[in-house]
Amino acid sequence: MNKVWAWWMSYTDRKMDPGPLVAVRILVCGAIGLDLLRMVQLGLFSDVFSPFSLGGLSLIQDPHWVLGAWMGESASAIALAVTLMCMGLAGLGLWMRPAILIGVLAYAQLGHLFPPGDRAIDRLLRSVLLVLMFSAADQMWSPRRPSSTPVPAWPADLIRYMVVLVYLSAGLGKLIQQPGWLSLTADPPLMRILIDPLAGNLDPSMWAGHPWLFRLGGFVTIAFELASPLLLTRHGPKLALLGFVMHLSIAFTMNLGMFSWGMLAIYPLFLTPFILQPRAQTLAD
Repeated sequence: MNKVWAWWMSYTDRKMDPGPLVAVRILVCGAIGLDLLRMVQLGLFSDVFSPFSLGGLSLIQDPHWVLGAWMGESASAIALAVTLMCMGLAGLGLWMRPAILIGVLAYAQLGHLFPPGDRAIDRLLRSVLLVLMFSAADQMWSPRRPSSTPVPAWPADLIRYMVVLVYLSAGLGKLIQQPGWLSLTADPPLMRILIDPLAGNLDPSMWAGHPWLFRLGGFVTIAFELASPLLLTRHGPKLALLGFVMHLSIAFTMNLGMFSWGMLAIYPLFLTPFILQPRAQTLAD
């Protein structure tokens, strides 16, 4: 037991360059802020973030929407403003910990106001921010700024573990609930998704005659998701390149809002060698 405890203490006491954590802090806050601003630009604020009695879309009366009882009809606008302000402060590294805490609470309140719109990516990014709150990701403003002070690595490890769980659950869910992902004869589920006008951007008349492309894409997707524990090994950065390309492909072929950009915002932790090696060379020069 003493050896196990000593190993655990040694593992959690490891240090790392703060650059990747800083990059995640900036990118995650930016993704959330831009997603909310995009919703405002599209004129969806009153539809999404208003109670049903005031013209909102959600019929769900979530008891966790406490700001409504405190602030009345202006609660949604206040929650949105607070979230945007806190994401801006945290992204800049100013008062990072209180900004993250208040921002996450306000952001979660928006989710309680419109539960159907509180997506898995919203919850994942809120969790990432809460982990960053206990990190030293505010040591510098920019991931390109030199830092000679290593920081604890456990927050990066924990975030990576969470993302791997997301990938594993997605892969297992596809296998259990939609066995057609591995079928050589059935219509590929990936094709149905990408040509669906509600979710995909591909023209059915152009792509429906090439199911083998989508079948191959489905095989690669399943393989990546089930192999995601390898992201935690020394082979992780190479596998992360496949994930990076996969999320870029999703961003340009599907209408999933912030999903791809939110996932890519976490990828500096998986692509650390590609971030730190050029940086180290820059410092050496």
